[in-house]
Amino acid sequence: MISANDENGNPVFTEDSMIEARSAEALPGVAMHHIWGADGRVLPRDGSQPSWHSHFPPADGWRFVLLTLQPGQAAAPIDAPTESQLEELEEAFPGLLTTVEPGTEGMHTSETVDLVVVVDGPITLELSDSQVKDLHTGDVIVQVGNVHRWVNRSSKPCVVAAVVVGTRFETSTAAAS
Repeated sequence: MISANDENGNPVFTEDSMIEARSAEALPGVAMHHIWGADGRVLPRDGSQPSWHSHFPPADGWRFVLLTLQPGQAAAPIDAPTESQLEELEEAFPGLLTTVEPGTEGMHTSETVDLVVVVDGPITLELSDSQVKDLHTGDVIVQVGNVHRWVNRSSKPCVVAAVVVGTRFETSTAAAS
């Protein structure tokens, strides 16, 4: 559901519809609802869908998504996808493959801050340095541009909601004095 303003500035509900999940054969067990997003911070006040072009937002852009991951799956592309599978993946999740770390099973990095809530867990968050955290329904995490992947080791589908905010990170990891 979307609320916005009509031409007179009055608050109104502008849309109440179902959103189809995106999926791709080369990304088994993953379904993602792209609920809303924009590539910038200037938005139409009438509630119309802003323009956006890639899976992860550019600096000053954002996405609101629901990720559903099936049991026994990692959010990772298959090995050696066919050309048609790659095309389908790019159409469903534009630019996603460019964020995947070579030689890993779905580890990826984006220049974003991800505000995540586990809606229906458990789910495991793995970091590139072998740190692992099991998250459960209601848990929240703020990810600040680190290498990670999601894995469902449970026997039921899990769902996470995320607001993904595009940003630019400092070139140095040292805190400013």
